[in-house]
Amino acid sequence: MKKSNILMLIAIAALSFTSCGNKTNSNGEGADSVTTDSPTEAPVANIHTEEAVREQITAYYNELNNMSEGEMDMTLLDSIACTKSLLALMEQVEGKSMKAIAQGSDAYFEDEGNRWFQGLGTPIKVQFDDITDPTEDRVEAYLTLSWSGQTAPVRLRLIVEDGQWKIDDFADYDTDGVGFRTDMEYFLGINNESTAG
Repeated sequence: MKKSNILMLIAIAALSFTSCGNKTNSNGEGADSVTTDSPTEAPVANIHTEEAVREQITAYYNELNNMSEGEMDMTLLDSIACTKSLLALMEQVEGKSMKAIAQGSDAYFEDEGNRWFQGLGTPIKVQFDDITDPTEDRVEAYLTLSWSGQTAPVRLRLIVEDGQWKIDDFADYDTDGVGFRTDMEYFLGINNESTAG
């Protein structure tokens, strides 16, 4: 066989391998498109819809409810659901609290997962009262959480981060400027208003 024929066969084989990468599935979508089975990821294509916000929040609370059947790992839940900014703030608070405890001081930050539970137990049911315009990369979701006939309102502030709606604050339902982030910033001495009269 001539050298040119061998090169031609190699070229044809290479073309056939590269064309295989563009297969489509029954939906007409690329078979190489990345999909995930993670329950905490909303559909990327529809992320700026109220439905996507609801699905993401529901997935987070489902994760909380699933944890209640075993060991509660709030750090893991926070790492799945919260923004990098909120996680960094929580880490600073943890560091300051550990230092205070090591020194025998009671001046430490205590939440014990209340941001998630709002004083309730599990399984928590989530009712959506309102969601602000999801066409931006920031929303506020007003929820009523319920458990065993008890209810608790919470406002979640979420932003899009890494293609998902992530919780940036567990805020007070009715009052602006009150919430988990504000409490931590106050504990750390960040943005504290002067109380001098």
